[in-house]
Amino acid sequence: MERKTEKDLLRQATRNVQKAHSNVFKTVTDPVRFLKQKNMAREVLWFFSALAMGFLMGYLFYEIFSTWLPEAKKDLVTLLLQSDSNFIYFLAAICFVGVYVTRLTIWALNLLR
Repeated sequence: MERKTEKDLLRQATRNVQKAHSNVFKTVTDPVRFLKQKNMAREVLWFFSALAMGFLMGYLFYEIFSTWLPEAKKDLVTLLLQSDSNFIYFLAAICFVGVYVTRLTIWALNLLR
């Protein structure tokens, strides 16, 4: 069995560290991976902003129903959802879907350009 000198071991360790460092640097600075992460971050941001806009629009539509069509709102609440808060959540969910579908439509149209 051959024994290696300290100099050989140091050289081998340095080479291994440099190789590992270059591999890590390559994966961190890879432009394709960076763009994927950027697109994922943008999509998460859009999801939460669409969720917030959906709740705001849902509450706005609830107030519009309460002001302009109080009997229709009362009938919808008693027939379908059993409480005003469930009606607000229902309207918020519909608005969220509408906002997100609009966002996806705009995204698809931009891809066609």
